[in-house]
Amino acid sequence: MSMKPQPDDTQVGVDVTELSNLTPVDDADLEETDEEVNSATSNPPNSNVIMQTFSGWIAPCKTFLSTHKRTIKRLFIALLILLYFAFLISALVLNFCRSFALLIMTLLVLVYVVYAHARDRWGPKIRQTYLKPCLMAVKPSWRYAKWLVLLGVLLCIGLFLGLETAKQPDQFISIGGYVTILLICFVCSKHPGQVRWRPVIWGLALQFCLGLFVLRTSIGFEAFNFLGQKFEGFIKFADEGSAFVFGDLPVVTSPSGNLTDLTLTKAYLVHNFVFQVAPTVVFFATVTSVLYHLGWMQFVIHKLAWLMQLTLGISGPEAISAAGSIFLGLTDCAMLVRPFLPTMTNSELFTVMTAGFASIAGSVLAAFTTLGISASFLLTANVMAAPTSLALSKLVYPETDERRHGNKKDDRLDIEIPKDRNLLEAVSAGASMGVSIVAHIVGNLIAFLSFLAFINTVLTWLGGMVNIQDLTFQTICSYVFMPLAFLAGVPWEDCRVVAELFGTKTFLNEFVAYVDMSNIVKGQVPGKTLQNPRSVAIATFALCGFANFGSIGIQLGGMGIMAPGRRGDLADVALRSMLTGAMVGLLNACMAGEILPFLILVLTL
Repeated sequence: MSMKPQPDDTQVGVDVTELSNLTPVDDADLEETDEEVNSATSNPPNSNVIMQTFSGWIAPCKTFLSTHKRTIKRLFIALLILLYFAFLISALVLNFCRSFALLIMTLLVLVYVVYAHARDRWGPKIRQTYLKPCLMAVKPSWRYAKWLVLLGVLLCIGLFLGLETAKQPDQFISIGGYVTILLICFVCSKHPGQVRWRPVIWGLALQFCLGLFVLRTSIGFEAFNFLGQKFEGFIKFADEGSAFVFGDLPVVTSPSGNLTDLTLTKAYLVHNFVFQVAPTVVFFATVTSVLYHLGWMQFVIHKLAWLMQLTLGISGPEAISAAGSIFLGLTDCAMLVRPFLPTMTNSELFTVMTAGFASIAGSVLAAFTTLGISASFLLTANVMAAPTSLALSKLVYPETDERRHGNKKDDRLDIEIPKDRNLLEAVSAGASMGVSIVAHIVGNLIAFLSFLAFINTVLTWLGGMVNIQDLTFQTICSYVFMPLAFLAGVPWEDCRVVAELFGTKTFLNEFVAYVDMSNIVKGQVPGKTLQNPRSVAIATFALCGFANFGSIGIQLGGMGIMAPGRRGDLADVALRSMLTGAMVGLLNACMAGEILPFLILVLTL
């Protein structure tokens, strides 16, 4: 058996002696090689070229954008403006009447933009060159000339009222009521000998001018009537949310309570207050929150406060709270001046509280309109309440201390409102706030109406012992407040009903009073009617405000948290400020009774 020969070293394909001379391969080199292979397979040469091309464009584009950022922004805004005006012109050509409201809003914005541009560019020069020399020339004689101007204004007002009352003698009663309320406020003043008449006269003058413009001029009436109609239409969008949440399927109802009188009604309209009025409050609270987030509400409040500060000569915090009370609630308008509350004088605290009592919040106003109350009258009354509250505040509680916010350096009109981070957060915060407002309203209504029913039962029981039938709280109020209703200009046949409503508003709350008035006007309360449209209008003005005993606790609680060190001072002025707020409503009602023509009442109601 032959053996296979073994190969020697010289027959091997690789020389063993040469292996020692080879350079060892590192693991890192192997990884780099793998990455290069993967890169080569995943990124073909064309992709690298494209990336290099884009990389070369990005840097110049960034440089161009940063260099011409301002110009590009202006061009973009100009393009948007051109597109808007193209849309506006097209809309006007297609249907002028349908687009008239948009045209008016556009013109108002343009007027303000032109004014703001002129003010910023030439304002200082105009003040230094023209206004300041004129003021310096008039200043020596202004001490006596202002009384002549005031006398002339009063004569013009007196002449106007004289001519008006000659046409309708019933309006003279409202003038007497107006003077009577002012005399009552002066007699009950904290310091009658130290009243500064400038804020009082200017506040009443602004009230008269607003009332005259809205209720006597066709332009003012049409403007506020237009706003009222649009406001009513706007808040009806809350019905969409109500229909989705509570259902809009038709259900069988009996409005009269008679089984023979059956109608089909949408489900969310069956319980009107909970399913329609309450969602309106939530919706409007959300809108208000969005307006704050965008800064529009601060802008409007700031301008109104500037006007009041300029004319009435009051401090900045007082002006801001009064202007904010047109749109906000009791504690919200005080929150606008929260940083100033600890250092305010008692007179300033009184003014802030009175402004809150004298008006109603926008969300509550929206709820009242769903009850059938005239939106134009509510808007007018709420706007008139701001200057009137300032006038009566300075008449009832004059400033006797040194103001800490009275000089030009410190008397800024700054409005501190916490801003949400984005629009969605503003919507959510507004909805949450609306829910809390609804809970407060519903809770108060349940408590007050239940307590009122108990009080009426006790009074009826006591009255029956002395042969007085159907003695109730409303009956007592109807007799106690009849003189005030008559002085406001309410026809005598309606005085008891209006007096009862005013008593309900003062001792319970304004919501109960407006609900009762709505039911009376609709004929849903047996034995009670408001026969004259003038009575409904005057009652609408008189009831507009948060001035009631329940609101005192809300005001003290809210402002006490903002300024814990002033709780004693707040408690001292709370009752007086609430009663002053009620007088503001009556004074506005008297003003409405003086200048409201019967024709407008018929057209509005």
